[in-house]
Amino acid sequence: MAASPKRILIVGETVFRIHTHYKGFAAYETAYVGMTLDQFTGRFSEADFAFTFMPNHEVSLRFPSSLEEMQQFDAIVISDAPADSFLLHPDSLAGAVRPNRLRLIGDYVHGGGGFAMIGGWMSYGGFHGKAHYAHSPLADFLPVEIDPWDDRMETPEGVHPVAAGEGHSILSGLPADWPDFLGYNRFRQRSGELVLAFRETGDPTLVVDSLGSGRLACFASDILPHWGSPRFQEWPFYVPFWKQLFGWLGRA
Repeated sequence: MAASPKRILIVGETVFRIHTHYKGFAAYETAYVGMTLDQFTGRFSEADFAFTFMPNHEVSLRFPSSLEEMQQFDAIVISDAPADSFLLHPDSLAGAVRPNRLRLIGDYVHGGGGFAMIGGWMSYGGFHGKAHYAHSPLADFLPVEIDPWDDRMETPEGVHPVAAGEGHSILSGLPADWPDFLGYNRFRQRSGELVLAFRETGDPTLVVDSLGSGRLACFASDILPHWGSPRFQEWPFYVPFWKQLFGWLGRA
């Protein structure tokens, strides 16, 4: 009998873009929003993963508020979604007491779940520090130290991950030569295992750890542009890497 696909909740990534155009004495606005992550999730087989995608604008209201809801998933992945979206629920803003959902993630992992944070302008410290995870409950159990200020490293010249140590199962079958990344969040390893580091700077690319019965992963760069360069998107080992990382988180 074939194993059931791993259930992965991916949170974040989307953005509303509003532009103001000036033409002489006249001005007008245009807006755009991307509502799906199909360009990423669509590259995987349904036999491997059952993805649930939650865009940024839905996080405050819809992200699980109980351990039981989180346990419906084998792994939860936050990518480019600020801490305030999880900490501020409409009921909280109206004065109600509610569970701290970032603290609940720690309970979820301790009980056997998998959790990963992927880099981006609204991950870790983030743009002008506005991702604001350094003083959140995640900072208490992630295997990396997060800065409370802007931690972005913009690298238009490109930086390249290289394997650290003896090699982790996440890297099984992957070549030593990785494509370039155009930026990342700079953090420091404080526990766990360093799996990848950037050759040019020595900063961590991927750190993994365990917490109770569960597993944690911190990836410094992004799954999509601009940090996740077109060379990374087109890399033949792009899907195998994410497949092995998510599989490791979910104990595939």
